[in-house]
Amino acid sequence: MQPSFSSFQKVVQSFALILLISIVGIIGFSLIEQYSLVDSVYMTVITMSTVGFGTIGELSEGGKLFSVFLIIFSVGTFLYAISTFTTFIVEGEMSQVFTQYQINKKVAKLQDHIIICGLGRNGREAAIELERQQQPFVVIELKEEVIEQFLSSHKDTLIIQGDATLEEVLKKANIERSKGLISSLSTDAENVYITLTAREIKQDLKIVARASNEGTISKLRRAGANKVILPNMIGGRKMANLITRPSLIEFIEIVTGEGDPDLNLEEVNCANNPGLCGKTLAELAIRSHTGILVIGFKAGEEKIELNPPPNRPLSPEDRLFVLGTEAQFNRFRSKYLS
Repeated sequence: MQPSFSSFQKVVQSFALILLISIVGIIGFSLIEQYSLVDSVYMTVITMSTVGFGTIGELSEGGKLFSVFLIIFSVGTFLYAISTFTTFIVEGEMSQVFTQYQINKKVAKLQDHIIICGLGRNGREAAIELERQQQPFVVIELKEEVIEQFLSSHKDTLIIQGDATLEEVLKKANIERSKGLISSLSTDAENVYITLTAREIKQDLKIVARASNEGTISKLRRAGANKVILPNMIGGRKMANLITRPSLIEFIEIVTGEGDPDLNLEEVNCANNPGLCGKTLAELAIRSHTGILVIGFKAGEEKIELNPPPNRPLSPEDRLFVLGTEAQFNRFRSKYLS
């Protein structure tokens, strides 16, 4: 649960009022009774605290009336301050403020992370998938009940409560150092606005946006989205294919890890793994050593090539798309990526 800013603001306001009344008291005694600064501070403190210490000499009529009003206002303010501060502690909001402070510190240290805007059906699934891939990410969600529900099963997720359409909230999610953003709010207008704002902040950010209808696709692309996803269209096509081509869908689910939870499709960047560079797939013999199946290959910015040629040497610009179980991936990491 995120901290309630209104309660925290009331605590700050109450102590600010006490400070303001203190300043008024010091100035008032200085002007009315011609006291020195030290004497004015002393009179203000004993008057506001009602401790009953003796006054400095005899007060004038104006000084007495000023003291009466100072006591009335200060006692009322003290009671308000105590009430708000007690509520702040009893409701656990102080710990929430500390928790949010810790989250903000962790987010500030992130680099090349992904920002998810919205924890609806699509945003929730995106967060779960990034968590499975052990990719660093931050979620921005406005509704407190949605945050609490997600944190009940994903306690370590970094979540910022706020409106993702606001520039300051995106900057709080450290968007300047992020590598991607997923805009999955419920309305197309919000997703267009988030895309525009995010693109303005960071020109090279990879943005994937959700759309409810086809008419919004062009708007999101003009706003700066790299990819636009229509969940309803994807779902409808899949439902039709489940009837007409069920075996194909079964194969796709296996490849993407939906059908077999132990089978994963991963992307391997050769630039981050120099042990792969300069060698051909035939020389590496990945499948025979690990059981991992190399199903795709991408050279630089060229199109993905399925069933890559075994005799082409790999370069740092290349990427491999590999399929295997977790045990096979462990062997692959141990032999080729360590």
